[in-house]
Amino acid sequence: MMQNTTSSQPTPSKIERLIFPIVAFSVAVLWMLLPDLISPTVQIYGLAVLVIFLGLPHGALDPWVAERVGLSQTPQQAVLFNLVYLLIAALVVLTWVWLPVASLMVFLAISAWHFSGDWAFDMNRLLRLCVGMLLILMPIAFHTENVAFIFTQLSGTGGGVLAYELAMPAWAIASAMVLLISITSVQRQWLSAFEYAGLLILAYVASPLVYFALYFCLLHSPRHLAGLFRYANPKEHTRLLRMALIYTVFTLILMAALYFLWSDLPVDSMILRLVFIGLAAVTVPHMMLLAVSDFRVKH
Repeated sequence: MMQNTTSSQPTPSKIERLIFPIVAFSVAVLWMLLPDLISPTVQIYGLAVLVIFLGLPHGALDPWVAERVGLSQTPQQAVLFNLVYLLIAALVVLTWVWLPVASLMVFLAISAWHFSGDWAFDMNRLLRLCVGMLLILMPIAFHTENVAFIFTQLSGTGGGVLAYELAMPAWAIASAMVLLISITSVQRQWLSAFEYAGLLILAYVASPLVYFALYFCLLHSPRHLAGLFRYANPKEHTRLLRMALIYTVFTLILMAALYFLWSDLPVDSMILRLVFIGLAAVTVPHMMLLAVSDFRVKH
């Protein structure tokens, strides 16, 4: 039986799980004391830097996952896998250019599904899907105007309208998250409850960009990476590090090529598109690979 490298995650260590909520609470306190400490422009640049160094590497190991599930075990299969992966990513970008608002809606939906997997090791599917949806809806409810601005940069005026359409009452979203924290506490899933509380406080206090950067780069990406390294033979760790570096650099080169697509935009707007549409482009084939991997493992 082949080991599951995706959905049946090994349980992260206590130390790993404490990093995000501690940072989240610390940033929330700092933000309340010094709300103007980080300008919007610095937030955008900071997001880009964090995603490059801490976010992208977790998807850069997809070729190794493909090897593990039998999709890329020969040089020919490896070439085919990379070409298909690249083609899917390119189609995502082209679809976004053609249907920007619809693409944004789909990206938000699949992100909610994908992020819910961060708690696959200790939460049932229904509860973690609720968390995945709330992850997306909290910043929209708490900072609708800011999110509308970001969505406008990504998908035009229709994107801004979408933000207001998705904005549920802040009290309802907060109550739903408090309910999930209570449920996980009753189930004695203390670390999950602590993480959810960190997400709630950070989403409410900090800007949407800071909230997303810290969640994506300090919880989602490290959890996936750590899970892969746990499954890998220790002798493979050096190879995994090399692969993560090579494919991250390759991804950056491809994303840089998108500069010519949006070179007429202001720098801040272009960076936001490169980050979020670039992430969408690699998230779709990444999720498809995980789905194929999960299917092959179970069958």
